[in-house]
Amino acid sequence: MGENKSNFVIFLILSVAIIFGYSYFFIKPQPPKPEVQAQGGGASPTPGGAPTPQADVFDGSVPAQSVQLEPVGRLITIDTPLYTGTIDTSGARIFKWDLKKYKDSTNPDSGPVDLFKGSPLGFSTLLRLDGYNIPEYIPFEFSGPDKISVNDGKKEITFSWTSPEGIVVKKVYEIDAATYTLKQRFEVTNPTSASLREKLDIVWDGHIEHHGRGGNTMSFVALVSSDLENVDKAPKTKNEYSGVVEWFGYSQKYFISTFLPETGADTKLSVDGLSEEGLVRAVYSYPEDTIPAAKTSARSWEVYLGPLEYDIVKAVGYNLQESVNYGWVEFLAKPLLDFLKWLNGYFHNYGVSIIVITIIIRLVFLPLTIRSMISMKKTQFQMEKLKPKMDAIKEKFKDDKAKQNAEIMKLYTSSGVNPLASLGGCFPLLIQLPVFIALYDVLLHSIDLRHSAFLWIQDLSEPETLFDIPGIGIPFRILPLLMGVSWFISQKMTPMTPAAGGENMQLQMKMMQFMPIIFTVMFWGLPSGLILYWTVSNILSIFQQMYVNHKVSTMQGVS
Repeated sequence: MGENKSNFVIFLILSVAIIFGYSYFFIKPQPPKPEVQAQGGGASPTPGGAPTPQADVFDGSVPAQSVQLEPVGRLITIDTPLYTGTIDTSGARIFKWDLKKYKDSTNPDSGPVDLFKGSPLGFSTLLRLDGYNIPEYIPFEFSGPDKISVNDGKKEITFSWTSPEGIVVKKVYEIDAATYTLKQRFEVTNPTSASLREKLDIVWDGHIEHHGRGGNTMSFVALVSSDLENVDKAPKTKNEYSGVVEWFGYSQKYFISTFLPETGADTKLSVDGLSEEGLVRAVYSYPEDTIPAAKTSARSWEVYLGPLEYDIVKAVGYNLQESVNYGWVEFLAKPLLDFLKWLNGYFHNYGVSIIVITIIIRLVFLPLTIRSMISMKKTQFQMEKLKPKMDAIKEKFKDDKAKQNAEIMKLYTSSGVNPLASLGGCFPLLIQLPVFIALYDVLLHSIDLRHSAFLWIQDLSEPETLFDIPGIGIPFRILPLLMGVSWFISQKMTPMTPAAGGENMQLQMKMMQFMPIIFTVMFWGLPSGLILYWTVSNILSIFQQMYVNHKVSTMQGVS
């Protein structure tokens, strides 16, 4: 096509490079997590241990806290149709969370996804009462059995602890068998005859990890005053956020664990790096409160521990759907995702559904695209016929660029040629661009493609791998090669005439020749479902271009 298609393609390359270049080429695997028991000030508590002395000064700051990497208390198992979770009575921390409906791998014998595997360590409540020593990890007691099954409805379980002074602290979990959301309530009863100053912080230790190209990535995410914050490596200095914290937690590609505070007030949130291996600490600070004499204070929040599926997280509230990153094309991405799911309901295969939705999208835009392509092709044909005369003008006025341009414009006018007519060919491309980007994001982020097979591809959400090339260890993949070949064929069928743009066009033509190679390399490690979409789109472009070339040749009287 013409110069403007070249500019469009260059823009698209830059966009794709920005989106994927960093993660594809520069993310390196991190060393395994340290096997240390504690880091920071203080020693880890023992089951049922005594309170740990804290600072006498009650100034609202967060004291140093030990890092408890392993459970040390009694382990309580929660079993529902959606998950099996483990709670450590030391701090009443959620420590393990298996999602039953999602397998860890495509292996038929694979177990469920362990949401906390190599990632969050579970949050704890850091309670401070003016004049009293409260353990870092409160040694809660639980009077129920070691395993609690909730097959339907809701059920509350209570963890409690009483200080030597009679202060009662309770952490109540409300388990709903139908959701991935846990409601929690934190209660502190003041048995004294005087008011108590109270400060509560939520401390969530976790790991930010990268496992190389195509592997799982863990990052800290938060939504603060409608701004999405993302921390993908352990910060060297503490990151602090102020405003309305709608949620925060740790996100993987397809799963997320989040803390959802039930408050619309301004609060403080910080995340700090604890080790070079990616250990981080997030601290959410509630405003200081006062507990009247013989009264109980209560704070409530929710925790979502489940899949990053748009409809599910949106139903949770708290604007949690912002964690599914569709960017500025979300208004198109969601309908396309729904349509893709609808197609899969008929075909029962996401590979076939991707092919069908690509064909449908191309058919919707086909009349506009064909019309613009014919217009561009006709303009190119006319420019080629004028090329000898243009070359003669350039040679005659080679030392006078102004005169040269003036004579070329006269030639255009006398021949009835408008060299800017090809600009109209970019319009349908610009119209389609948001749709292409939206479908691109859907295929890249949708959990629905996870572990979906198609032909020889075992998982459309991951790069295909037939085998590793001997000697170099690079995986051999068919789809990226098919995409590159189809792109090359389509490019060869759309010749660009240097006459339309002179030296600049010649340079762009040379750059275009490398496009198939560049995209093949860039797409080598991307999900196969995404590459399938691009490959099918390229193949359709070939047939589309065949029709246009034939149509224009007929119109020009060329057999």
